[in-house]
Amino acid sequence: MVNRNQIKVSILIPTFNRDRFINNAINSSLNQTFPCEVIVCDHGSTDRTQLICESYGDKINYIRRDIDYGIHFCELESILAAKGKYIHFCFDDDWMHPKFIETCINLMNENVGIVFSKHEVVNLFNAPQNKFEWDQDLNIKYQKIFSILWIPHVMQGLISPSAALVRKKDALQCMYMTTNLVTRNFYNGVGPDWLITAMPLFRYKNCVYISTPLIRFGDHEKSITMDALNSKDDEKLRKFRAAYTGARIYLLISSFIRFSRIEVIYFIIEELFRKIKRFRVW
Repeated sequence: MVNRNQIKVSILIPTFNRDRFINNAINSSLNQTFPCEVIVCDHGSTDRTQLICESYGDKINYIRRDIDYGIHFCELESILAAKGKYIHFCFDDDWMHPKFIETCINLMNENVGIVFSKHEVVNLFNAPQNKFEWDQDLNIKYQKIFSILWIPHVMQGLISPSAALVRKKDALQCMYMTTNLVTRNFYNGVGPDWLITAMPLFRYKNCVYISTPLIRFGDHEKSITMDALNSKDDEKLRKFRAAYTGARIYLLISSFIRFSRIEVIYFIIEELFRKIKRFRVW
């Protein structure tokens, strides 16, 4: 068990009814070469998920709610429980190379807002066994990039939180909302998860991209992303895309306000009105 006074990285596994897959996520988290706190947050599972998680004993911090409040609040609760300065979301159908966290933490510094890895998508039912194992002697390649150069990528796509290491304090700013004040759209936690990895590109000078795939995403019929993208339900797909669009608009507007110092201008005007009011009273 990791000494809680020495925790630097927390791996967060939000889960719901994934007893078929969650062993991969937990085992890959525990097998990291860099010692991490592992938190599994389970909101409302009715299958064997609880039994599996409890079998790990004090190797993990297992948090359970009998009521399913949805993935957003499951993710938020796991962040609030994290003791580490940095967090990594390992979703319950994904898994990592043993050196993923060690590689990411060694590339982090005060000017780097996010370290993220290329990923592979693996069909959990048809993939050969070697897709569930890792080459221990990988030549891991990466590059430091000016964050602004990656912004066009995230404005059209997504860096999955399950492929990234970010600061806990940054993730919390993004997760303390189900939607935001500029959009009405919400779809299964989509939006805030995009902000977790997009926002650091707007706040920090650099990011680091690991071009060697160190993450594998499980593809199956109940994956939220795959379900939406492969759906023949036009309304479901529209809501999925609209949730991302709302998050993008929010980040653009809030970044403009932040960089243009509108808040400072407002305080100056507010102070001016206060002085005028005081003068009139006299």
